[in-house]
Amino acid sequence: MGEIDSTCKEIVIDLKKIDIFAKHVLAKAILKNTRILFQEAYDENMNGTGEKLPFRLYIINHNSVPSATPDIGSDVRCIKLYKRRIAEGYPLNTMICTKKSRVTIRYELILVVEYEDGFVDVINLPGNLSNRLLYDPLTTKAFVDSTVISDTGLPIAQHQNICLPHETLTIVSNGVNIYPWFDYSVNIPLTHFDRSLKGYDLDCLELESFVLLKCLNFEVDVIEREQVFIDLTNTLSVWTTVVSVGVFEDIIDKLGIENDIEICGHPEFEQKDCKDPKPCC
Repeated sequence: MGEIDSTCKEIVIDLKKIDIFAKHVLAKAILKNTRILFQEAYDENMNGTGEKLPFRLYIINHNSVPSATPDIGSDVRCIKLYKRRIAEGYPLNTMICTKKSRVTIRYELILVVEYEDGFVDVINLPGNLSNRLLYDPLTTKAFVDSTVISDTGLPIAQHQNICLPHETLTIVSNGVNIYPWFDYSVNIPLTHFDRSLKGYDLDCLELESFVLLKCLNFEVDVIEREQVFIDLTNTLSVWTTVVSVGVFEDIIDKLGIENDIEICGHPEFEQKDCKDPKPCC
């Protein structure tokens, strides 16, 4: 009889050795209230500065239709986050050369938009986004800056590299105006974790990163009305409402390995508690 078996019998006669398969956490990093939806600031020479700005939308006003002299339509009054959907298999986490842990969150946002005339619509981000020169009446409900989606419809990576940990936001593209997901990625140096890991821990092939997401928060600011031209000659235009949007989240990254843990306990349910199934009639 093993030592733990004897200990179990000495404590309470009904206890037995229970083998639990669990993740053993060696170190963790917590990124509190992290802005996972943003766009990069650009200087006067149109060079990215690596600084985060709120994500800016130009939402087409209700009943404003592109023309040479478009009606103003109805401005946006309020926006609420209805749902954030994360793609299957995400958050994705990868150890990079025993130096940092990369966390990637692939997601989409479903927004409920209320206009001043009382009309309510649903906008999918990034699915309903477009560059102003690539307006599609079937899908486009909001424009973004050309530093986010180029004039050719190619999404541009947004960076935060002013301070550690560095972050990137990209829009996944399956073609022009076919944007199913946002990809937010952050590279967390191992020096940002609460414990320093030994060399043999980092070299262990079983070392993994486990990610938890908590405290999702949505922030919106309805700014002003703006006329947006949708062709190179500035002939056709449509009225929009400029809105800044922010999505914030706690990202908890745990580094660890899977282990067997033996304890003294009693299972809540055992095989003897299960009744034989009744035969089919």
